[in-house]
Amino acid sequence: MNLNAYTLIVTYFMASLGLAAISLVESIGAAFTLAMAGATAFTLALNLKGRRIIPGAIWNLLAVLVFAFFIADYLAFSGSLIVAAGRFLTILLVLKLFDLARNRDFVIAYGIVFFQILSAAASTVSPIFLLILSAFIIGAIWAMILFNMKRDYQEAYPAEKGFPRVAFGGPFFAYVVGASAFSIVVTFIIFFIMPRMEFGFFQRKTLNTVKVSGFSDRVDLGTLGPVKEDPTIIMRVGIDPMDKPDRLIYFRGMALDSYDGKGWSKTLKDEIVIRRNDGGVFNLTRLEGRAIEQSILLEPLDTDVIFAAGYPVSIEGPFQNIWFDRSGTIRLPSPPYSRIEYKARSILSPIRKDLAMPLLQYSDTSFLDEGLEGGRIKALAESVTDGVSGARATAESIEAHLKNSYSYTLNPAFSAGLSPLDDFLFGSRQGYCEHYATAMAALLRTKGIPSRIVTGFLNGEWNGLGSYYIVRQQDAHSWVEAFIENEGWVRFDPTPSAGVASYRPSPVSLYMDLLRWRWNRYIIQFSFSDQRQIAMRFEGVGAGVFENLRNALLRKTTGGAASKSTLKAAVIVMVVIVVGLIVWRLFTRKKTLSRMPRFYAEMLRTLGKRGLSKRSAETPLEFADRTGIAEVKDITSALHIERYGGRRLTEAERRGVDAAVARLKKSA
Repeated sequence: MNLNAYTLIVTYFMASLGLAAISLVESIGAAFTLAMAGATAFTLALNLKGRRIIPGAIWNLLAVLVFAFFIADYLAFSGSLIVAAGRFLTILLVLKLFDLARNRDFVIAYGIVFFQILSAAASTVSPIFLLILSAFIIGAIWAMILFNMKRDYQEAYPAEKGFPRVAFGGPFFAYVVGASAFSIVVTFIIFFIMPRMEFGFFQRKTLNTVKVSGFSDRVDLGTLGPVKEDPTIIMRVGIDPMDKPDRLIYFRGMALDSYDGKGWSKTLKDEIVIRRNDGGVFNLTRLEGRAIEQSILLEPLDTDVIFAAGYPVSIEGPFQNIWFDRSGTIRLPSPPYSRIEYKARSILSPIRKDLAMPLLQYSDTSFLDEGLEGGRIKALAESVTDGVSGARATAESIEAHLKNSYSYTLNPAFSAGLSPLDDFLFGSRQGYCEHYATAMAALLRTKGIPSRIVTGFLNGEWNGLGSYYIVRQQDAHSWVEAFIENEGWVRFDPTPSAGVASYRPSPVSLYMDLLRWRWNRYIIQFSFSDQRQIAMRFEGVGAGVFENLRNALLRKTTGGAASKSTLKAAVIVMVVIVVGLIVWRLFTRKKTLSRMPRFYAEMLRTLGKRGLSKRSAETPLEFADRTGIAEVKDITSALHIERYGGRRLTEAERRGVDAAVARLKKSA
């Protein structure tokens, strides 16, 4: 295979990586990516046949038109610089593949692929990107080597129209892969030691946000039903296995206080700004009880509410400030529109709570019609709690009645002429968590017990491989908090157990999600704080090692035998390392020398006797060009075949080389 064919293969390998990277940007669209992939395949067919259908002048005009399309796409269609730039670069790459004629055309194509990789890096958090980036590094090194060989040959033999048929064997590919692997390792080292910056254009942003229901100031009854079948991941919550509770975990979101017969709303605006202390922690409340620590990776959501298990008492994260109200809702100043990672400290069952009496909104029953329907709801509350005294016992009776007397379904039937609440209680008697929570809050209020509903997520899928919960849209849930005298706000959940999402994950899916979790945690979300912790860990390990060595050297007591054995082991290890390095050096030196064919060494000796010595900085091709001797050039070509081609010379080629050496010895 000649050099032109190899260059073409590498170019299309790089182009494929560019298309693969762009495909990770979901907003660009699969249809566009597939169309560009088809056009790329068409250009490959043309280039294999040596046809060129776009003249240079037309190429320049098309480039201008594509740039105009980029401006229009950004201003009128996508509205996103990343999406518009991705499409622009992809179209530009396909056009350039139609016009591969000169060396600079290949260089331009490689440059476009590089910017495609950058475009994808700014908008994707997929671990697949790591594979694409690694392959790009290998392809880039491979392309540079081939391109330089092609350019050097053209400069050395400008009269030649074609290129020699050079077989790049195993050693060549091993060298490329080895150099690439070294580059990747160095890149990772630089990535982990380079100081992190998170401001201005350097902030981590993503394009697509997950639309969630139930976390705004107004939630209509029935909005949670559709999302209960959506498996989209909302967050991952890491918990120490030792702290994992043996019961369901409620991840609290927003509390709503006012019901108008159609939906719930948040009317109490008693939020306060919480600023972090000197330790970077936002302290929310002073509750007592067994606390659990959570590491939460929240997907980009279209809400400013953030979540935590149970009753959160503190938050630690990359926020300047947060908003917190007496109902326990935690908000950011604005929706982040990006993945955020934070830590939460929560108490699942507080011992002491805020016992201040709630405001009147929590007891408001103005939504009840004083006619037949309103009377039926009040009568139901009286019958369910007949003979029961005390707020807690009343709440428990209502909770048990709803769990046992109604059917859970995500597709409840509707009765004409009834409000959603009346339909659930007296009509279809079917519903999901919103209906159960609304009904319990209404029944509690008719009994004079302040209540509110809370929206959040219930439990999720436990991934034991990484010790974290996978919380999805279908885990969205509503429950009730009632104010119990001398206890404060207490959680009640009247929804039957059928409302808890069930999972049967496969080991493969858990491993894949663990990969995504680790990728987001240690690559995408890698921060200066992580760097500091790693440095402190290495410092501690190093200090411990040196302390142990010092103690071993200075030990003078009966432990002297142990000290001597430690020193003996250290000496043996050092000797093995030194001997290994010497053997490795001798082996590699012998291997390097043996790679020089006999005929080339004989040529160097012959020329050296005549005062023509190869300089250490010269390549064989440069040395042959400097001598200007035809025999030297022929022998150098044979050297390239044996050294880089991975094969021995044929019998005819060997006779030609021997003849060239003989002529060189006889010439003046």
